[in-house]
Amino acid sequence: MRVPKRNIVWLASYPKSGNTWVRIFLANYLSDKNEPIDINKIDSSIISSARGVFDTHSAVLASDLTPDEIDIIRPKVYRELAKEEQITYIKTHDANHKNIKGEPLFVEEITLGVIHIVRNPLDVAVSYAHHFHKTIEETISILNNSANVLSPNIKSLNKQLRQKLFSWSEHYESWAKTKSPYLLVKYEDLKKDTYQTFEKILLFVYGEINEDRLKRAIEFSDFSNLQHQEKETGFKEKPTKAEHFFRKGIIGSWKEEMTKKQTQQIIKDHKKVMTDLNYL
Repeated sequence: MRVPKRNIVWLASYPKSGNTWVRIFLANYLSDKNEPIDINKIDSSIISSARGVFDTHSAVLASDLTPDEIDIIRPKVYRELAKEEQITYIKTHDANHKNIKGEPLFVEEITLGVIHIVRNPLDVAVSYAHHFHKTIEETISILNNSANVLSPNIKSLNKQLRQKLFSWSEHYESWAKTKSPYLLVKYEDLKKDTYQTFEKILLFVYGEINEDRLKRAIEFSDFSNLQHQEKETGFKEKPTKAEHFFRKGIIGSWKEEMTKKQTQQIIKDHKKVMTDLNYL
């Protein structure tokens, strides 16, 4: 019997936590070019919920299935992707959960590792509100909603399949409990200790680094460069209602955009995980 390859690296995060930044860094590092990679051509990574990826690697189209039926097939799609010779990075916002047949969506035996990107939920709430055109109050409710999903509408041909997020805390805990090789990456460390944190990511996956390529990749994926590219060419992953995808990317923006009551509500809802992550 064929032994599945372990060549899938999951880039797992709750939305607006730095996942796309990590993907663009990896794309620049792997391309090894002397100019930044086009942000609309991040070919080195795949999005786990992309309808096109599902339709290409499945025997049936997603449009003919219910979300639950799609989740039954998704592990098979990822096994197909694991047949590639090279390491495949797959971005996901899904919580690490099982389908209605009790099978894990994210297959352990093909997993090389999990890079779990986490951001302070206070900053997530602000960024999420701008990104999805919500109020802060709406976003606070979303972060505490165990039934929260992205792209729930099965009647429209959304580019994305349904993604079960759970609450912010439940999402974190679902990935933190993985049995696969695991690396926790905090958004705050990416900002404060950029070189060391990206170096840690590369060592986790490859066991070695090329310093010149690492420095170039960090420069090319600098937030100001990403903002400039988006201004010049747009970014295909930006939601229609959002003004920008790469908005601010700073730490602590919640201090200026949230009330004391709103802040206290998030802390109350997620105190355990925030304490575990030293956000309190």
